[in-house]
Amino acid sequence: MAAMALWTVAGYLRAGKLLASSREFATVDGVAVRTATELKLPAVAFGPAILLPESAAEWPVERLDVVLTHELAHVRRWDLLWRLAGSAVCCVYWFHPLAWWAAAQQRRESEMSCDDQVLNTYGSADVYADSLVAVAREASGHATPRAVLAMAKPNELEGRLVAVLDAGRRRQGAGLMTVLTTLALGLAAVSPLAAWQDPAGAQMKGSVRDIVGVIPGAKVILTLNTGGSPYSFDTGTDGSYSVSGLPAGKYNVEVLKPGYKRFSLGVIEIGTKLHRLDHYIEIGSIRESITVDGGKAGQRAVSAEPSEPTRLRVSGNVQAAKMVNQVRPVCPKAAKVAGIQGLVRMQAIVGIEGQIAGLKLLSSPSPELARAAMDAVAQWKYSPTLLNGNPVEIQTVIDVNFTLAP
Repeated sequence: MAAMALWTVAGYLRAGKLLASSREFATVDGVAVRTATELKLPAVAFGPAILLPESAAEWPVERLDVVLTHELAHVRRWDLLWRLAGSAVCCVYWFHPLAWWAAAQQRRESEMSCDDQVLNTYGSADVYADSLVAVAREASGHATPRAVLAMAKPNELEGRLVAVLDAGRRRQGAGLMTVLTTLALGLAAVSPLAAWQDPAGAQMKGSVRDIVGVIPGAKVILTLNTGGSPYSFDTGTDGSYSVSGLPAGKYNVEVLKPGYKRFSLGVIEIGTKLHRLDHYIEIGSIRESITVDGGKAGQRAVSAEPSEPTRLRVSGNVQAAKMVNQVRPVCPKAAKVAGIQGLVRMQAIVGIEGQIAGLKLLSSPSPELARAAMDAVAQWKYSPTLLNGNPVEIQTVIDVNFTLAP
């Protein structure tokens, strides 16, 4: 489309350059008539202005009269604007053969309409046909810019000559009843096409899944960038969703499901066609926090009593992970003597067999406390975390808070 637009703009720039280099020839009915050295064919350009080849000064009077009448008809009919509208349609629908065919038909009909006006004015079809042939012969082999309305291009001349010499052809303008009848027939032809369109607006369908399978009951939320209430709907038992009646626009898409990370697709544009979006979401993370009482600073550390197994709470399709073995950290003697206390935060992966893997230190007030906490946590053991009945890995954040009595 951009290439077609550049091509069209280039044609108008060339026509503007041609008009700027032309010389004044005459003025007819308030319209400037100019001659151009590079032009071999009469044409109409934006201004409006009628452009003639330099040889027009030597034409017979009859030929000059019919040429000026033809080009003035283009000006009065606003054919340049209709030509511009046709070019814009071809830029947008560059891929559609019917758009190009319709634009060609528009040019053909506008030329034949101006031919009819010349014949209504002068009446001699033979003289006008001879003038068209003479003008086309003089322009043979020379190109004209697409942005001007050229009078008699040789490749378009045959059909026009047949119409000009057809004595039975009706050459008057369309009456009111003809116009109304044509509009009615056009609406009748277009109405079935409109019925094929979805009056309910845009449609979107898809599914929500995780690493195991489909997720029923997940909430899909669409929020228009321009504001307003969000559109929210849930997936069915098969994890799929379908929605219609969406206004076209840019939407922020999110998927929510307890036990899973909040999923955000970002901004997408939804037009009038059917859109399909399948979403894959990940299991959420869990958190474990314990406190280690080191007693008073400077005192000997006391071994901690074993604790009851705890259950890390998640929900949805994720079965809670139960701790089956928790070795509690012991406050190091060096840290206790130095009066060091505080929070040690770690990140770990609970494997599919419930073991601690990938233990990583996030923050600690001292290396001694970090070492004590990580040595103990590395020995922890959970029951496998189940997603839809299948064991999966899950990320966890573990806080060990070492405290000392005042």
